[in-house]
Amino acid sequence: MIHSAVIAAAAFAGSAAMAFAPGQSDYVFSSDLLVQGFEPFGTGASGNVLYGMTNGSDIYLCFLFDTPEDQATRQTALLDELAGQAKDRSVPNIPVVCVMTQ
Repeated sequence: MIHSAVIAAAAFAGSAAMAFAPGQSDYVFSSDLLVQGFEPFGTGASGNVLYGMTNGSDIYLCFLFDTPEDQATRQTALLDELAGQAKDRSVPNIPVVCVMTQ
């Protein structure tokens, strides 16, 4: 009996969730959100989320927005540093973009 009630509740919840179409918004760099007063919060790693940012009413989840080429450049520079052969300390920043949740 309880099993049937759980299935019915899940079926209703699924149809209710489908009634709301997700909205759209522009992604934002995490540094821009910080300037706007958002604060970071920890998240689990599911979905490749690094962390979240919130200002109380708006919540964003943040993800790496990097390229393999920039990663290789950073790795090479850091390995050169470890080997004592660093010529330059300039490396590409690590871009992080945040997407609003709904």
